[in-house]
Amino acid sequence: MNDYFYGWYFRCQGKEGCAAVIPAVHLSSEKRSCSIQVITEKGSFYREFPVSRFRLNRKKGVMQIGENLFSSKGIRLNMEAFRTEEEKQKNTGKQDKKAEKKSVTVRGALRFGEFARPKYDIMGPFAWIPAMECRHTVYSMRHRVDGYLRVDQEKLIFQKGAGYMEGDSGHSFPEKYIWTQQFFPRGSFMTAAATVPLAKVGFTGTVGFLFTGKKEYRFATYLGAVVEKMEKQKLVIRQGRYRLYIRFSETSGNMLKAPESGNMTRRVRESVACNAEYLLKRGNRTLLHVKSGKAAAERDVR
Repeated sequence: MNDYFYGWYFRCQGKEGCAAVIPAVHLSSEKRSCSIQVITEKGSFYREFPVSRFRLNRKKGVMQIGENLFSSKGIRLNMEAFRTEEEKQKNTGKQDKKAEKKSVTVRGALRFGEFARPKYDIMGPFAWIPAMECRHTVYSMRHRVDGYLRVDQEKLIFQKGAGYMEGDSGHSFPEKYIWTQQFFPRGSFMTAAATVPLAKVGFTGTVGFLFTGKKEYRFATYLGAVVEKMEKQKLVIRQGRYRLYIRFSETSGNMLKAPESGNMTRRVRESVACNAEYLLKRGNRTLLHVKSGKAAAERDVR
């Protein structure tokens, strides 16, 4: 059996806060299972299910795990979940066997508006390269979110909120990478940079977009973009006369389980709302300059 994972990532932002929901299936010679992760500003929660509880209709774009449903129309959640082990230790200062067994209730009903889809596959020609360890997909650069999400005692209400959806598939996340996403009025931004092993020769590649509500500007290795700097708190990308500078004022975040050889055994850091600064310039002209306390960021820069 080939090691494989396939998952979707939904991000929702409203006046009361931010959250991310990640349903996925993961297969290896050692284990076959599926899972749902929910991340809020207060913590990270995880629930694993038998692979028999997983259903996917690619044609209709619908995924189901147990009683939980995911699609371009919205999300329905009804399950018990557990804090990741690292989160429990951070909050208690030690491992508590009783706390390890304590679950929290996760319920939600979120409705999505029309997706703003990219003009073409975010991977460009790299989408046709076989055996890449991770393939990235953007389904919606921005859409409206209405509804609620309750995680234990925390309840988030979304009214005319902003949403984003992407997905990943393959066998492992990149060894070294940075990903970030940010909303701004009528727009959205995402970029990712990663080391990519290919034919025994690795390189550092990037994909991303700036969506203004009217236009989509794309930055990618296949368009000539070069990653000039990739550190835990800084990312610099050059594409022709364009320069993109991203700076994070912190490296903290909640622990997230990530795939490695088809198993959810890797640990990375993700924040659904952190402080970040985005600067896009064309020559000496500033096209975008945003400072945010609600940026999403995930990284593993070793």
